[in-house]
Amino acid sequence: MRQRLYCLDASIYIFRAYYSRRPQFLSQAGHALDAVAGYLETLLAFLHRQQPQRLVIAFDESLGRGFREALYPPYKSRRGLPDAELAYQLQCCRALTEALGLACCSDAEFEADDLLASAAAVAQAQGRPVTVLSRDKDLAQILVHSDDQLQDLSGSALSKAQWQALNGLATERLADYLAVAGDRADDIPGLSGVGEKTAKRIFDRYHSLEDIFENIAELESLPVRGASRLGERFTAQREALFLYRQLSRLRVDAPLPPRCRSGVREVVNRDELVRATGGLPATYIDRLLARFPQALNWQ
Repeated sequence: MRQRLYCLDASIYIFRAYYSRRPQFLSQAGHALDAVAGYLETLLAFLHRQQPQRLVIAFDESLGRGFREALYPPYKSRRGLPDAELAYQLQCCRALTEALGLACCSDAEFEADDLLASAAAVAQAQGRPVTVLSRDKDLAQILVHSDDQLQDLSGSALSKAQWQALNGLATERLADYLAVAGDRADDIPGLSGVGEKTAKRIFDRYHSLEDIFENIAELESLPVRGASRLGERFTAQREALFLYRQLSRLRVDAPLPPRCRSGVREVVNRDELVRATGGLPATYIDRLLARFPQALNWQ
């Protein structure tokens, strides 16, 4: 079997460390470094445990100015931009990731999810299995083949079949489902009067929005509350629903740096790693490297 490609959604784990760790480290300029420390520890622990040969790590750079916001300005409108403290630590996390010899990508137009989906599509076309490392349900769209996986770094991996059984939804229908059910985290309202349970019942029967509109008269026979008005609701909001699906669907045509098309790791320079952290003590970093000795010695 060809080497598995791991695709890591960095921001989720940086934010987790930022909001959960107590202040301990400061840069020379007085910036807190606890998100940097938490992210570095999480990343080294994963590298030590899994020893991946191929790994792509994506960061969000678009933040309010991507193609989705251009299509629909309310998209993620309730999310504030990072403050100066968090922005500094995000830059350090990107720098230390590169210093670890890992393939990194970000883009002004595409989100990290699109970059990971694009990298995964390259691997899948080469016959490589993919493991997506994230807590974001949207990334389940990447699970195309039976040996693809979605895994939170703190939990066990779910295969495509396991994810579908757990969530009661086929991964290839996820974007259409989110268009109908809505996604509060992304400020996508969905179809008015229809919640998650009803949306899942709809996509138990139908494969896509196109399938629904081709069989619109049949909606009233669904065993759900308000079925008699479903056809009316879908018809009235047809244009909006296709827009919501466009917002929910991951793109696989995002521009990728050459290294992110393979995910191959490079040699690590310990001194560069220390400098890249923005001011974490070298003794602290050395303790982490001693704790996770296989993180840098995977070959």
